[in-house]
Amino acid sequence: MNNSIAHYKDKHVGILGAGKSGLAAAEILANSNANIFIFDDNNPRPSSIKKTHWQNYKEWPWKNLISLIVSPSIPTNNFDKHEAVELAIKHNVKIINEIDLFFETNPKAKIVGITGTNGKSTTVSLLYHILTFNKVKCAIGGNFGYPACLINDPGNKGVIILELSSYQLDGIKKLNLDLASIINITPDHIDFHETFEKYISSKLKIISCLNINGIFVFNKNDQFLKKLVKSQNSISSKSFEVDKNFSKSFVNDNNYLKGNHNSINASIAITLAKKLNINDSQIKLAIKTFKGLPHRMEPIYICNKFKIINDSKSTNGESTAAALSSFDNIFWIAGGKPKSDGIGQAQKFLTNVVEVFLIGNSINYFVEEIKSIAPELKINTCFTLEKATLLAIESVIRSKLRNCVILFSPSAASFDQFKNYEDRGNYFKKIVNLKFDQDVIKK
Repeated sequence: MNNSIAHYKDKHVGILGAGKSGLAAAEILANSNANIFIFDDNNPRPSSIKKTHWQNYKEWPWKNLISLIVSPSIPTNNFDKHEAVELAIKHNVKIINEIDLFFETNPKAKIVGITGTNGKSTTVSLLYHILTFNKVKCAIGGNFGYPACLINDPGNKGVIILELSSYQLDGIKKLNLDLASIINITPDHIDFHETFEKYISSKLKIISCLNINGIFVFNKNDQFLKKLVKSQNSISSKSFEVDKNFSKSFVNDNNYLKGNHNSINASIAITLAKKLNINDSQIKLAIKTFKGLPHRMEPIYICNKFKIINDSKSTNGESTAAALSSFDNIFWIAGGKPKSDGIGQAQKFLTNVVEVFLIGNSINYFVEEIKSIAPELKINTCFTLEKATLLAIESVIRSKLRNCVILFSPSAASFDQFKNYEDRGNYFKKIVNLKFDQDVIKK
């Protein structure tokens, strides 16, 4: 990667946060021969950052900075702002994020932006798969894949797909998108955005980032989203509504795209692919070989009596509701650090659940919530994921039911016991593989 931006040569730039996006910004600015000042309140200096560049933001030459690049995890529009953000405002320093910085490289490829509370990564991955299957040069970045500044522009015949989180959209100033989609909007990340209204506003920002002739795709069956989209003054001439059932003739029996939520994800990805000039027959061929994402409705063991699904990426009730609605005879493993709405929409599908196995530090919270809705449902308080998994396997083997599913869909964040949802999902897969002494799905 040798991206650079000529106008940053010899200019002073601050970078707040040294995670993936901050380090990607530092790399592109180093290539641009900028004078970099970088700091992270919570982490030591990474080895890739020179000692001379690592300075506390209080010591930066604020009068000479032309830009402050802020990590997506640090809010810039909240009432209570980081001191470095306050200093930037005081000194009239332009505040942007790493994705804004990437757009300053003036990429030549068509650019697709995709956001939503749930389903972003599946939609992005499916669109990427369809395009690459059809020999379109393509790159994924943003919240999934590479940080934007590490993307190699595939050129004017290529496509860049950006997954955009609410954190990233909140800090974005102006993007130039050729196509965009909001998959859904439900309450999430309220601790970051302060209110649901601010969260909604950050998601809707993607619409204003469309070019004059840009195309916006969304699910017309989502009445809440439809109302929000129609309220945007800039959307009337470029919105394209899709029906969630549109994907049925394309998907057929792909297990990785099972469930109502995946019908929506697939319908959006297919529509975006068609708008990028991929024909129906080639889309169908591509979807046949799509294998889904790790930790998102991922089958990790299948036998005649039951299957085991790793859905560790479901960190909220809305996402778990989609998983619970996709199966019957579910032995459900859940729990962790609860979001503000607990199991939320998942409560509507507890009739699909045979037995519950709870993990994490908030077991009592989940017991009370589930019991208040389904008092007869059997709940096992296991605390550890290993105990829950092994007990679920024992229970499903003892059961007289057929076509059962052991579903690990936590409806909670992972931070009480794991580093992140990937760490949690990988540990789950390790437990299952050790139990069955195999590393591939048993047919």
